Amino acid sequence: MPAVQRYWFALMVCGVLLALSLPFYLTASQACSPEPSVEGLSLCAAPVWSPVGILGSYELAHPGALKLYWSAALVGGSCALGWWYRRSGNGRRAVVGVAVAVLLTGATTVLTWADWHGFRTASAWGESAELLRFNGATPLLVIGAVLVALAVAERSAGLSAFAVGFCGPAYVFATRDSFGVLHDLGAPVDVMSDPAGIRQLLNLAIPAAVLLVAAGVVYAVGARGGRRSRPAT
Repeated sequence: MPAVQRYWFALMVCGVLLALSLPFYLTASQACSPEPSVEGLSLCAAPVWSPVGILGSYELAHPGALKLYWSAALVGGSCALGWWYRRSGNGRRAVVGVAVAVLLTGATTVLTWADWHGFRTASAWGESAELLRFNGATPLLVIGAVLVALAVAERSAGLSAFAVGFCGPAYVFATRDSFGVLHDLGAPVDVMSDPAGIRQLLNLAIPAAVLLVAAGVVYAVGARGGRRSRPAT
């Protein structure tokens, strides 16, 4: 079985796990009045960017439920990947991805329990190590690392390029406000108000959509290649 006929399943599983988590990221509506409040300045505020993440436990509406969900989801996702690759006759190729998921999940558990606050450095990249202490965006980093590991195990330059490319937006949505990102891209978004309570949800919904669309494309490419490789009868 070609690599694309295996890898689409990994993309789909990761996208579905992100999509199923979205209800946990809904927050209360937030409206911002344009009138100044104190000394001519508005009291409205919104997170913009932080190298340690903007979806910390204090910002999440359901941090406890989210931890339980992602603990179960990462275990279930790892089992699903192991089953799929074994079914395709290439179970060993899933070992690296599953090992990365287990190691990062274990590291997150230990660092969260120890209340680790990252490296003492002025470097944003060094501070970003604190993302491994559980917050709402930690699963994005774990999923990105797993997809890279699986793509490398598949020895596919195209899949590896996609996986590495996905890690860029994953880091952006782990550390930047989704409304701010959309505003910078030219979308007509009010970065201060969030009447629907979806500001945090979009940080996961957009990467989830990317993975699900990519899964469909990779599946279609694999299916087309499979039909071409079949001998004519």
